[in-house]
Amino acid sequence: ARSAAIFCEGLLLEAVQEARIFPDSKTFVDMPMLDDPEVILKAFSQLHPSEFKDAVALRKFVEKWFGKPGDEFEPWEIPDLKLAPPQLMQIRRPEMREWALAINKVWSTLGIKHKREVHDFQHRYSALPRSNGMIVPGGRFREMYYWDTYWVVRGLLVCDMIDSARGIVEDLANMVMEFGFIPNGGRIYYLDRSQPPMLTAMVQEIYKTTCDKQWLAKMLPSLQQEYSFWMSSQGGRLVEMPRLGGCRERQYLNIYRSVRETPRPESYVEDVETAKEAQGLGRAPMDVYRALASGAESGWDFTTRWLEDGTGRVEQGTAKLATIDTCHVIPVDLNSILYYVEKTLAFFHSELNADNVAAFNKYETAAKQRALTMHSWLWVGTSYRDYRLDIGMHSTIEALSDYAAPLWAGLTGPEGFNPEVLINSLKRSGLLALCGATTTAVDSGGRTQWDAPNAWPPLNLMLVEGLDRIPGTEALGDCLCETWLRNNFITWQRTGFMHEKYDSFEPGRFGAGGEYEPQVGFGWSNGTALALLVRETRVKTEESVPWGDVQVMQTPARIGNLPRPASRGLMIRSPSNGQLKQQHMQRQVSPTWIAA
Repeated sequence: ARSAAIFCEGLLLEAVQEARIFPDSKTFVDMPMLDDPEVILKAFSQLHPSEFKDAVALRKFVEKWFGKPGDEFEPWEIPDLKLAPPQLMQIRRPEMREWALAINKVWSTLGIKHKREVHDFQHRYSALPRSNGMIVPGGRFREMYYWDTYWVVRGLLVCDMIDSARGIVEDLANMVMEFGFIPNGGRIYYLDRSQPPMLTAMVQEIYKTTCDKQWLAKMLPSLQQEYSFWMSSQGGRLVEMPRLGGCRERQYLNIYRSVRETPRPESYVEDVETAKEAQGLGRAPMDVYRALASGAESGWDFTTRWLEDGTGRVEQGTAKLATIDTCHVIPVDLNSILYYVEKTLAFFHSELNADNVAAFNKYETAAKQRALTMHSWLWVGTSYRDYRLDIGMHSTIEALSDYAAPLWAGLTGPEGFNPEVLINSLKRSGLLALCGATTTAVDSGGRTQWDAPNAWPPLNLMLVEGLDRIPGTEALGDCLCETWLRNNFITWQRTGFMHEKYDSFEPGRFGAGGEYEPQVGFGWSNGTALALLVRETRVKTEESVPWGDVQVMQTPARIGNLPRPASRGLMIRSPSNGQLKQQHMQRQVSPTWIAA
């Protein structure tokens, strides 16, 4: 695409970003051009060489040739927006009902659509044109983001906005047919990577609501195409594992792996600085850039899950981002989601054509084989855990993704295993904090935002709904739901906003850390809260739901104004790092990389 010469590579991008004329690297690459890229590049080439590093001269150049970020959008008058959606009106507690109705009104502030010019002059924009309106996360995230959209769709369906949800999902399906996959977000500079493959889950949620088989049949080719993208031998996201336990079938698992080998345009300065630091550790910049972009593909940008320096600083939350090595981690959550995709595609084929046994068997067999492989490589006796290909061992980082994603996908351990073992491991993991399930057991102090103390809406909804699948978890699921809603509500009362992430230790405090300032809006936070607000409690009592034998993660200096729930019962610890090393000494063998 012609706009890539401005927004994805080249001397102009390098000069503007390295001059730091904007505090946020994303600002420049979101600015529409006021003329064709060839004209702008010619004008740039005519600058005096000294002006290439002159911030004042570069700012004047940008102001002359570029518009303001976001100028390509206009408000979307959402046609099926309702002031009093029926499900929200049935919420019994008045204060919660009023809060839900207020969140519902936020959709109109997050709803945007592309101006006609974006379609007519696509070469002047970094935006990828979309036919329908969209709901964006909010703040600096002024375009569509792939996996965010699942939780947005959940919220829209609660608010009876079925047509809007369909249109948004159809645009994503069209991207699959156009690009072969869904990019990280709706910008040309995101075409080097995808995000967790949640499109099939979006279609499933709409199908559960509408039972529209004609629409499902329309969506199915895109879902199969996206699955093929992740399972392709050409993209480097598929890893063949050594066969264990006499398994005859070839065993595959998936990783995140971007094709990018240069700084991310939207985080250019940050990536260059990280690569320079990594060079001091003996790493090639190209490898670091790929690892950073792959971390962004995971949606967890960034987390100690992707870091490794062999010194113990990762577990302490003090490791440097320069040690990131995302492509050598087999993530529990990605493979759980793909297991869900395989099971759901099998279901869709049975729904549309029960006689098509071959299609059903293809995906059902793939799901069964993935589960077996996950339990060979990602199961540590009482829970799931990421596997590190670089050191031939399980990760030492305990993360909420070890529990939330498998439970949501319907995985509870090896076949015949009692799910209670996994639930007990969750209770004693230390991940269940006072104000929501925290992201990992590592408090990075804000160095990496996908770690404690931050708690993220998607993971908390996945966890609650995963628990809802399992008998005997009624009290725990209700308690986590109530805890999450209470923290969101207190923060709403204090700030007037829904936030991208929340503090898991202190009520009323939003999350912090990462590459950018905390954002408000916020698409997936709204969708998560609405879905939980209309969830039916499983324990039928008017009293507060007890925590039971839960080890609560807390930082004593930051408890806030809520008491610590009592912890009762013996605590069965998760395997120690030493136990993990001993258990998997025999597995230090090299998997086969499927292309690169």
